[in-house]
Amino acid sequence: MALQIVLHTFRIIFGNFGQALRVSVGPYLILFSMGVGLALAVEFPIFVGDRIINDALFPSEAWILLPVILLPLFLFVVAWVAVSWHRFILLEEYASVLPAVRGRPIWSYAGKSILLGIAIAVMAWPVTMIVSGFLARDAQNIFADGATIAAGGRASIPLTFQVRWMIVNTLVTIPFAYIGLRWGIALVGTALGQPLGFFEAWEKSKPIAGVLFGVVVILLAANLAFQLISVAVWGVPILETLVDLAMSWLAMMLGVSILTTLYGHVVEGRPLVD
Repeated sequence: MALQIVLHTFRIIFGNFGQALRVSVGPYLILFSMGVGLALAVEFPIFVGDRIINDALFPSEAWILLPVILLPLFLFVVAWVAVSWHRFILLEEYASVLPAVRGRPIWSYAGKSILLGIAIAVMAWPVTMIVSGFLARDAQNIFADGATIAAGGRASIPLTFQVRWMIVNTLVTIPFAYIGLRWGIALVGTALGQPLGFFEAWEKSKPIAGVLFGVVVILLAANLAFQLISVAVWGVPILETLVDLAMSWLAMMLGVSILTTLYGHVVEGRPLVD
Protein backbone atom coordinates (compact mmCIF):
# COMPACT_ATOMS: atom_id res chain seq x y z
CA MET A 1 0.00 0.00 0.00
CA ALA A 2 2.84 2.43 0.81
CA LEU A 3 4.30 2.02 -2.67
CA GLN A 4 0.85 2.48 -4.21
CA ILE A 5 0.45 5.78 -2.34
CA VAL A 6 3.80 7.08 -3.57
CA LEU A 7 3.05 6.01 -7.16
CA HIS A 8 -0.38 7.64 -6.85
CA THR A 9 1.38 10.83 -5.76
CA PHE A 10 3.58 10.77 -8.86
CA ARG A 11 0.42 10.40 -10.94
CA ILE A 12 -1.13 13.40 -9.16
CA ILE A 13 1.88 15.54 -10.04
CA PHE A 14 2.50 14.45 -13.62
CA GLY A 15 -1.18 13.97 -14.40
CA ASN A 16 -1.63 17.64 -13.54
CA PHE A 17 1.79 18.76 -14.71
CA GLY A 18 0.62 22.04 -16.20
CA GLN A 19 -1.03 23.09 -12.95
CA ALA A 20 1.98 21.89 -10.97
CA LEU A 21 4.17 24.24 -12.99
CA ARG A 22 1.71 27.14 -12.72
CA VAL A 23 1.47 26.72 -8.97
CA SER A 24 5.22 26.58 -8.43
CA VAL A 25 7.30 28.15 -11.21
CA GLY A 26 5.99 31.71 -10.96
CA PRO A 27 6.47 32.03 -7.18
CA TYR A 28 9.96 30.55 -7.34
CA LEU A 29 10.95 32.82 -10.22
CA ILE A 30 9.93 35.77 -8.05
CA LEU A 31 12.04 34.39 -5.20
CA PHE A 32 14.99 33.74 -7.50
CA SER A 33 14.81 37.17 -9.12
CA MET A 34 14.69 38.95 -5.80
CA GLY A 35 17.55 36.83 -4.47
CA VAL A 36 19.78 37.58 -7.45
CA GLY A 37 18.85 41.25 -7.40
CA LEU A 38 19.64 41.61 -3.72
CA ALA A 39 22.89 39.67 -4.07
CA LEU A 40 24.01 42.01 -6.83
CA ALA A 41 22.92 45.07 -4.85
CA VAL A 42 24.99 44.12 -1.79
CA GLU A 43 27.89 42.75 -3.87
CA PHE A 44 27.39 39.21 -2.61
CA PRO A 45 29.11 36.43 -4.66
CA ILE A 46 26.74 34.38 -6.81
CA PHE A 47 27.85 30.81 -7.45
CA VAL A 48 26.86 28.44 -10.23
CA GLY A 49 28.45 25.18 -9.23
CA ASP A 50 32.01 26.08 -8.24
CA ARG A 51 32.17 29.32 -10.24
CA ILE A 52 31.42 32.91 -9.26
CA ILE A 53 29.31 34.41 -12.05
CA ASN A 54 29.48 38.04 -10.87
CA ASP A 55 32.48 40.20 -10.02
CA ALA A 56 31.93 40.21 -6.25
CA LEU A 57 34.56 38.63 -4.02
CA PHE A 58 33.46 39.99 -0.66
CA PRO A 59 29.98 41.26 0.26
CA SER A 60 29.43 44.83 1.40
CA GLU A 61 28.18 45.53 4.91
CA ALA A 62 24.65 45.55 3.51
CA TRP A 63 24.81 41.73 3.07
CA ILE A 64 22.78 41.42 6.30
CA LEU A 65 19.78 42.43 4.17
CA LEU A 66 19.92 39.07 2.41
CA PRO A 67 18.72 36.84 5.27
CA VAL A 68 16.48 39.58 6.70
CA ILE A 69 14.55 39.88 3.43
CA LEU A 70 15.01 36.51 1.78
CA LEU A 71 14.14 34.24 4.71
CA PRO A 72 10.59 35.61 5.15
CA LEU A 73 10.20 35.69 1.37
CA PHE A 74 11.37 32.08 1.10
CA LEU A 75 8.92 30.97 3.81
CA PHE A 76 6.11 32.85 2.09
CA VAL A 77 6.86 31.34 -1.33
CA VAL A 78 7.08 27.77 0.02
CA ALA A 79 3.77 28.22 1.87
CA TRP A 80 2.22 29.92 -1.18
CA VAL A 81 3.06 26.95 -3.39
CA ALA A 82 1.97 24.37 -0.81
CA VAL A 83 -1.35 26.08 -0.01
CA SER A 84 -2.12 26.51 -3.71
CA TRP A 85 -1.39 22.86 -4.48
CA HIS A 86 -3.41 21.53 -1.52
CA ARG A 87 -6.36 23.67 -2.61
CA PHE A 88 -6.02 22.65 -6.25
CA ILE A 89 -6.08 18.92 -5.45
CA LEU A 90 -8.80 18.99 -2.79
CA LEU A 91 -10.91 22.01 -3.81
CA GLU A 92 -10.13 22.13 -7.55
CA GLU A 93 -8.98 25.75 -7.39
CA TYR A 94 -7.01 26.33 -10.57
CA ALA A 95 -4.08 28.73 -10.88
CA SER A 96 -3.63 31.05 -13.84
CA VAL A 97 -0.24 32.65 -14.46
CA LEU A 98 0.32 32.87 -10.71
CA PRO A 99 -1.57 31.10 -7.93
CA ALA A 100 -3.95 33.28 -5.93
CA VAL A 101 -2.71 35.05 -2.81
CA ARG A 102 -5.73 37.02 -1.68
CA GLY A 103 -7.88 35.17 0.83
CA ARG A 104 -5.38 32.34 1.19
CA PRO A 105 -4.00 31.41 4.66
CA ILE A 106 -0.40 31.55 3.45
CA TRP A 107 1.17 33.17 6.51
CA SER A 108 -0.82 30.91 8.83
CA TYR A 109 0.52 27.92 6.91
CA ALA A 110 4.06 29.29 7.09
CA GLY A 111 3.77 29.88 10.83
CA LYS A 112 2.45 26.38 11.49
CA SER A 113 5.22 24.92 9.32
CA ILE A 114 7.80 26.78 11.41
CA LEU A 115 6.29 25.38 14.63
CA LEU A 116 6.40 21.88 13.16
CA GLY A 117 10.01 22.36 12.06
CA ILE A 118 11.06 23.62 15.49
CA ALA A 119 9.36 20.67 17.23
CA ILE A 120 11.09 18.15 14.97
CA ALA A 121 14.44 19.94 15.31
CA VAL A 122 14.25 19.86 19.10
CA MET A 123 13.55 16.13 19.07
CA ALA A 124 16.28 15.45 16.52
CA TRP A 125 18.95 17.64 18.15
CA PRO A 126 20.56 14.99 20.44
CA VAL A 127 20.81 12.46 17.61
CA THR A 128 22.12 15.14 15.24
CA MET A 129 24.89 16.03 17.69
CA ILE A 130 25.97 12.40 18.01
CA VAL A 131 25.96 11.82 14.25
CA SER A 132 27.80 15.11 13.66
CA GLY A 133 30.51 13.96 16.06
CA PHE A 134 31.07 10.78 14.07
CA LEU A 135 31.00 12.79 10.84
CA ALA A 136 33.64 15.19 12.15
CA ARG A 137 35.90 12.33 13.20
CA ASP A 138 35.43 10.57 9.87
CA ALA A 139 36.19 13.83 8.04
CA GLN A 140 39.41 14.28 10.03
CA ASN A 141 40.52 10.84 8.90
CA ILE A 142 39.65 11.68 5.29
CA PHE A 143 41.70 14.89 5.33
CA ALA A 144 44.54 13.13 7.13
CA ASP A 145 44.69 10.83 4.13
CA GLY A 146 45.23 13.79 1.81
CA ALA A 147 41.79 15.09 0.85
CA THR A 148 41.53 18.84 0.35
CA ILE A 149 38.75 21.36 0.00
CA ALA A 150 38.63 22.73 -3.53
CA ALA A 151 36.48 25.58 -4.82
CA GLY A 152 32.88 24.81 -3.94
CA GLY A 153 33.95 22.69 -0.99
CA ARG A 154 33.50 19.18 -2.33
CA ALA A 155 35.47 18.39 -5.48
CA SER A 156 38.31 16.51 -3.78
CA ILE A 157 36.30 14.77 -1.04
CA PRO A 158 36.13 11.04 -1.85
CA LEU A 159 32.84 9.91 -3.37
CA THR A 160 32.62 6.97 -0.96
CA PHE A 161 32.68 9.39 1.99
CA GLN A 162 29.88 11.49 0.51
CA VAL A 163 27.67 8.50 -0.33
CA ARG A 164 28.29 6.85 3.04
CA TRP A 165 27.11 9.90 4.94
CA MET A 166 24.13 10.43 2.66
CA ILE A 167 23.02 6.91 3.60
CA VAL A 168 23.69 7.46 7.32
CA ASN A 169 21.78 10.75 7.32
CA THR A 170 18.87 9.10 5.51
CA LEU A 171 18.64 6.31 8.10
CA VAL A 172 18.84 8.75 11.01
CA THR A 173 16.12 10.88 9.47
CA ILE A 174 13.50 8.09 9.27
CA PRO A 175 11.88 8.40 12.75
CA PHE A 176 11.73 12.20 12.63
CA ALA A 177 10.37 12.22 9.07
CA TYR A 178 7.70 9.75 10.23
CA ILE A 179 6.60 12.07 13.03
CA GLY A 180 6.74 15.04 10.67
CA LEU A 181 4.56 13.25 8.11
CA ARG A 182 1.85 12.38 10.61
CA TRP A 183 1.86 15.83 12.20
CA GLY A 184 2.21 17.49 8.81
CA ILE A 185 -1.30 16.38 7.83
CA ALA A 186 -2.46 19.27 10.05
CA LEU A 187 -0.88 21.74 7.60
CA VAL A 188 -3.36 20.76 4.90
CA GLY A 189 -6.25 21.63 7.20
CA THR A 190 -4.75 25.09 7.64
CA ALA A 191 -4.48 25.49 3.85
CA LEU A 192 -8.17 24.64 3.47
CA GLY A 193 -9.30 26.90 6.31
CA GLN A 194 -10.15 23.85 8.45
CA PRO A 195 -7.69 24.08 11.38
CA LEU A 196 -6.37 20.77 12.67
CA GLY A 197 -3.98 20.31 15.59
CA PHE A 198 -0.77 18.29 15.32
CA PHE A 199 -1.87 15.74 17.89
CA GLU A 200 -5.32 15.52 16.32
CA ALA A 201 -3.62 14.75 13.01
CA TRP A 202 -1.55 12.09 14.79
CA GLU A 203 -4.69 10.44 16.17
CA LYS A 204 -6.55 10.56 12.87
CA SER A 205 -3.61 8.93 11.07
CA LYS A 206 -3.23 6.15 13.63
CA PRO A 207 -5.21 3.56 11.59
CA ILE A 208 -2.66 3.79 8.76
CA ALA A 209 0.44 4.28 10.95
CA GLY A 210 2.23 1.26 9.51
CA VAL A 211 1.51 2.33 5.95
CA LEU A 212 2.87 5.81 6.68
CA PHE A 213 6.13 4.33 7.97
CA GLY A 214 6.51 2.54 4.65
CA VAL A 215 5.75 5.80 2.80
CA VAL A 216 8.51 7.57 4.75
CA VAL A 217 11.05 4.86 3.91
CA ILE A 218 10.16 5.03 0.21
CA LEU A 219 10.27 8.85 0.13
CA LEU A 220 13.65 8.96 1.87
CA ALA A 221 14.99 6.31 -0.48
CA ALA A 222 13.78 8.45 -3.39
CA ASN A 223 15.44 11.51 -1.85
CA LEU A 224 18.68 9.56 -1.51
CA ALA A 225 18.42 8.64 -5.18
CA PHE A 226 17.93 12.33 -6.03
CA GLN A 227 21.08 13.18 -4.06
CA LEU A 228 23.07 10.50 -5.86
CA ILE A 229 21.92 11.86 -9.21
CA SER A 230 23.16 15.29 -8.12
CA VAL A 231 26.50 13.78 -7.08
CA ALA A 232 26.84 12.18 -10.51
CA VAL A 233 26.80 15.58 -12.25
CA TRP A 234 29.04 17.49 -9.83
CA GLY A 235 31.68 19.46 -11.65
CA VAL A 236 29.42 20.30 -14.62
CA PRO A 237 28.10 23.70 -13.42
CA ILE A 238 25.07 24.27 -15.65
CA LEU A 239 23.96 20.63 -15.61
CA GLU A 240 24.53 20.44 -11.86
CA THR A 241 22.35 23.50 -11.26
CA LEU A 242 19.56 22.25 -13.53
CA VAL A 243 19.55 18.80 -11.94
CA ASP A 244 19.55 20.26 -8.43
CA LEU A 245 16.61 22.51 -9.32
CA ALA A 246 14.64 19.66 -10.89
CA MET A 247 15.29 17.29 -8.00
CA SER A 248 14.43 19.94 -5.41
CA TRP A 249 11.19 20.77 -7.22
CA LEU A 250 10.16 17.12 -7.46
CA ALA A 251 11.01 16.44 -3.80
CA MET A 252 8.95 19.46 -2.71
CA MET A 253 5.95 18.51 -4.85
CA LEU A 254 6.12 14.90 -3.65
CA GLY A 255 6.05 15.98 -0.01
CA VAL A 256 3.16 18.38 -0.49
CA SER A 257 1.20 15.87 -2.58
CA ILE A 258 1.68 13.08 -0.04
CA LEU A 259 0.26 15.31 2.72
CA THR A 260 -2.66 16.23 0.46
CA THR A 261 -3.45 12.58 -0.25
CA LEU A 262 -3.22 11.62 3.41
CA TYR A 263 -5.43 14.50 4.56
CA GLY A 264 -8.03 13.56 1.96
CA HIS A 265 -8.08 10.02 3.37
CA VAL A 266 -7.86 10.44 7.15
CA VAL A 267 -9.98 13.61 7.41
CA GLU A 268 -12.28 13.62 4.38
CA GLY A 269 -12.63 9.87 3.97
CA ARG A 270 -11.33 9.72 0.40
CA PRO A 271 -9.65 6.52 -0.83
CA LEU A 272 -5.88 6.45 -0.45
CA VAL A 273 -5.48 5.42 -4.08
CA ASP A 274 -7.88 5.48 -7.01
